[in-house]
Order: sequence, then C-alpha cells, then structure tokens
Amino acid sequence: MQLADCLSSVLALELWHPSPELYLISPWLSEVSLISNRLGQFRALIPDGWKIELRLTDILTMLAERGTLVRVLFNPHHQLTQEFIAQLSAAIECRGVETLHEKGLISHHFYMHGSMNFTYSGVNVNDEKVELTDNPEDVSFALIDARLRWEEAR
Repeated sequence: MQLADCLSSVLALELWHPSPELYLISPWLSEVSLISNRLGQFRALIPDGWKIELRLTDILTMLAERGTLVRVLFNPHHQLTQEFIAQLSAAIECRGVETLHEKGLISHHFYMHGSMNFTYSGVNVNDEKVELTDNPEDVSFALIDARLRWEEAR
C-alpha cells in the first residue's frame, strides 16, 4: 500500500507541475490504477474532474497533453505489455528492448527505481524494493542515463 501511495503522490505532483520529459522503464507493463479521485481531491488535476480513478495510461496521456515528452522503454515479448502499449496515446513514444531488465520512473523532479515492474502486481501485490530520490544530482544522472538508454534502443 505504501508503494501505491508513493506513486500516487509523485504522479499527482508531476501532473500539477509537469516535467519537460518523463521516462518509464519497465520490462513488464499493465494497466494499474494509481490515483484515486473518489473524494474529488484531485479535481484540479483532472480534465473536467469527472474520473474516479486515474490509471497509468491516463496519467501518461495527460502528461503528454500537458507538454511532457513521455518515453516508455519495455520488453516487447510480453502479451500484457503489448496490450498496455497499444492503449497508449500516439503522443507517447515507445521502444521495445528485448533484453530490458531495468525498472524506473524518471522526471526532472524525481527518480524512482528498484525491483518493481509497473504492473498491478508490481504496485499492489509483490514485495518490491524501490528507492525514490529528489536529489538534483541523482535525478540529473538518471535522466542522462535514460536518454542514453533511449538512443541505444533505436
């Protein structure tokens, strides 16, 4: 539960003040609800404020619509991951990497990395080890590394 709450917080902050770029790196991906708006507490972040929950695809799409360059690195050999990628907006750039094992979420505001795939089980079920930092030096190095990984994935 703490991991889901942490993700909800950092992504809500990202929606409030979008970074110029965001990298999602995860071999396995699936749709997962990350921000609950049941009490209307995130009305200001959600177009028309009508959604009860925001799923990962919703959040990535909203960030792309707000000007963030959203890039996703994934392993193309997983059926659920392929289904997730097919749901993404055309504004989100995606590249498959067959040998991908790294996992992380990187923006200009934070760097989250560890053992968690961005799936329902990774966020809500599995016992994952994840680190989150907003240290500017760590975030800068993570962004540089993500950009290099992106270019290598061509």
